[in-house]
Order: sequence, then C-alpha cells, then structure tokens
Amino acid sequence: MAHAEQTHVPLPVPAPFTGRQEIDLDVVRELLSHFHYSDFEEAQELILSALQEVNEHFGWVSPEAAELVAEHLGTTVNRVFGLLTFYADFRTAPRGHHHLLVCHGMSCYVLGSQQLVQELQDRYGIADGDTTPDEQLSVQVVNGCLGVCDRSPVVKLDDTYVGHVTPESLNDLLQRAIAGRAAAEAATRGETVG
Repeated sequence: MAHAEQTHVPLPVPAPFTGRQEIDLDVVRELLSHFHYSDFEEAQELILSALQEVNEHFGWVSPEAAELVAEHLGTTVNRVFGLLTFYADFRTAPRGHHHLLVCHGMSCYVLGSQQLVQELQDRYGIADGDTTPDEQLSVQVVNGCLGVCDRSPVVKLDDTYVGHVTPESLNDLLQRAIAGRAAAEAATRGETVG
C-alpha cells in the first residue's frame, strides 16, 4: 500500500506576512523524501498527496516542483500536470502575500457574497484566481461552502475566518492586513511606520 512515512510532519503553511514564497527545490526534495512506494500503482496513489504537501508549504506548485514530483514517483510530467490543473485547490502561480477565500455557497450567496466579489473587482481589479499587481492579495471564490454558514457571508483571510462581512468591512479587513504586513516588514528593517 502506498504511504508517506508516519513520522513525517508536514511543514507549516507560511504564516501571514510570509504568504508569498518562491519555491526552493531542495525543500521540495525534502518533502518528497518521505514518500515511498513499491510499485507503479502505489506511486500513482501518492501523486496527489505529494502535490498537496508542496502546495500547502509554498502556497503553489511550480512547473519545476511538479517535475520533481513526477521524477520522484516515477511517473510522467503530463500525469502530474493533469492532476495539478484538474483540482481547483492547487495553484500553479504564486499567490499574493495575503490569500482571501470568499465563500460563495448558498447561505453566503443569499446574504451578499456576490457584493463582496463585485467590490474586489471594482476596488482592487481582481476576480477569482487573480492576484493584485502589487502582489499583496490573491482571491479565490469558493463555489462550495467554507462551513461557517451561521456567520454568512464569510471570508477567510490567510488563516482567519471573518463573518458577517460587508463590502465596507471587507475593505477595512484588507487594508489592516496590508498595513500590518508593511509594519512587520519595516520592523524587521528597524524602521517605524507612521
């Protein structure tokens, strides 16, 4: 049976303020080193798990990382790219420093999520799957449900769920996140933000 070693603990998803990462292929090799198989069928079963680890660690899967997955699991690059581009959870381009999920499930839709999507298009010029030109924000509209229906409409910014969101509160949330990132970067440089 295909498996990843039980002692392996996935590396954490990048915290806010470090959400945009270039892919380090040596780290990808380390992530893949925990995937073992005894035959072709087992290797095929591990492709999705391997891609998920890379995607969770870096926030996306580069073509080079996908090639390493194919090489490590003894399969074709076409097979890996087919899976990578079939599932909506995988990103094939780096996301912004902040990643916003907008729930578009039934409850959120009825209570105004379309207004949030429109506000993102009008104010930030981004639609589903886009990243702002300054690379601050990526957005993904979830046509399923984020599972927090009692707080509809709901968004998830980085690792935080926020409910009862209006276009005004969404803009406030995004501006605070972007300002917080700027302050954190300034602090690492020994500067103060005014």
